[in-house]
Order: sequence, then C-alpha cells, then structure tokens
Amino acid sequence: MSPASQAYPGYGSRLMYSLDGVNYTPVAQLQRIQPSGSKQAMVDQTNLRTADNFTRVLAAVVDAGEIEFTGVYSGVNSQVALGLFHGAMTLVHWRILLSDGTMYGFDAYLSQFKPWGIVYNKMVPFSGTLRINGGIESPLSGFQPTGFQASGFQIVLI
Repeated sequence: MSPASQAYPGYGSRLMYSLDGVNYTPVAQLQRIQPSGSKQAMVDQTNLRTADNFTRVLAAVVDAGEIEFTGVYSGVNSQVALGLFHGAMTLVHWRILLSDGTMYGFDAYLSQFKPWGIVYNKMVPFSGTLRINGGIESPLSGFQPTGFQASGFQIVLI
C-alpha cells in the first residue's frame, strides 16, 4: 500500500530580505510568491562528424529565472523598502521560508515594482518581480545561512 500523500498550506510562508546577509526582514502581507522556474541554455554541438541525423546539445548555463510576488498594501517599512531597492538598483539577499520549514536563499534585484493599484471597492495591492542573480540555494545544496556562494560550484566541460 502506498503512503498517504502530503500537502502543506501556503499560509505561514515568508519572503524575507537582507542587505547584510545576516538580519532578514519579512515582506509584510504577501498573498502570493511564484517562481518562474529555471531554464537551461542549450548549445547546439552537432557537427559533420555526428554519427546520425539528430542534433546533439550541450547544457551551457542555467538561468534561475524570476520570482513574482503580490500582497496587500499597508505602507509598512518592509514594503516601502522595496521601492528603495528598486530605485537604487540594489542587489539584495533574499530567503523564502515555506510553511513546512524549508528555506531557499538567493540574491536578486527587484526588477519590477508596483507600489499600489487602486480600485474604489477593492483592497490596494502591491507587487514585484525579483530577477535572480546566480542560483537558488536549496536545502539539498547544504544551505548556508550567509546565502548562496557560487564559488562553491564548478562546471567542467570535456
């Protein structure tokens, strides 16, 4: 008999930022945090000596992508700081804590920021997009509390 499946609710998850990589501040009143997913750039290495008529590709680099978030505007300092990061083009340390305790760390720029949107009979939202610089450090990569260290990884092409 197969074990019962597990699921975790989204509430309790947090997106946090830090300028020093030590002290993290949660972004207040988030409703959604959504990664775009990573993507490999493939290089075609098919040549005259390829044994058949199929292409041969090589994974050359990985783009960690973006993370979009939306929330309810409240004017608290953690939301106001986002506008400062965006305007100053600041590379910021980020962490995402999931409701089950799993944590992911990465460095990113706040590439898009919408501080508010007003509709007369609705709540006032804010939103942004984080453009990841480098990779995302996951629990499987031996999470270091100081953030992702790209120097710890090496790719060797043969």
